[in-house]
Amino acid sequence: MSKNKILILQTDINHGTQWGDDTIMNFLREYCIPSVKKYALKNDYDYLLIKDSIYEDEIGKFDFLPTKLKHYAFERYYHLSNDYDSTVYLDNDIYIFDEAIPLPQINCLMCALEPDGNSSNIFRQVNNLSHDYPYYNSGVIMGDNKSLSHLANYMLHRMKNYIRAKGKNTDNMMLNEYLLEHNYNFSKLDNHWNYMPFLPNSPKLNNVNFFHFVGIHGKKLIAYILKNKFEVNHFLKNATFEFKKK
Repeated sequence: MSKNKILILQTDINHGTQWGDDTIMNFLREYCIPSVKKYALKNDYDYLLIKDSIYEDEIGKFDFLPTKLKHYAFERYYHLSNDYDSTVYLDNDIYIFDEAIPLPQINCLMCALEPDGNSSNIFRQVNNLSHDYPYYNSGVIMGDNKSLSHLANYMLHRMKNYIRAKGKNTDNMMLNEYLLEHNYNFSKLDNHWNYMPFLPNSPKLNNVNFFHFVGIHGKKLIAYILKNKFEVNHFLKNATFEFKKK
């Protein structure tokens, strides 16, 4: 393996996403995943799309997380310990802009903040943390070989021993529990690398690199794009997102 070799990793197993119908899944496969492949090729990064489940072969039972599909998102941890100098994991509902710059320097574990909401409130409450304690999103994970191997071993140990997250049983909550226990080799990733503009309390940014169609609002936005037949890169680059509270 040559020095400073970088892998970009995604999963597309079974239905391929934890939410959305076939129309949503087709959008991810037609626009989002190809945008990541294009970015990797442009910047001379290796790319790997996982389509087969090691978890299903080794464990078989889908009773660790709330639904079967959520286990496939957990599949990433089988592949983060590898021979690459650095690995970048991206959810398959992430679109990379044509204008995105090369990856930042990666020498530790890196994740971006998730806007405050129900999950972050639960995390702080069950762990007796202050109201401003940071909560990170697991849709974009960057790391060097050592830090990602440590994270992967931690997650697979918890899965095999049924050590579920407190408060809300999700892999995102487990990531934040990991960071609560092991934050000595961690750096906050700028939200330009994981932009979620339609979530409440999300900062409004320009010239972002990775756009994340996270959650129910991401599903609605995809439907809106498809209905109006917008060109994806142009629309996302120029749209102004305003979250209206009830």
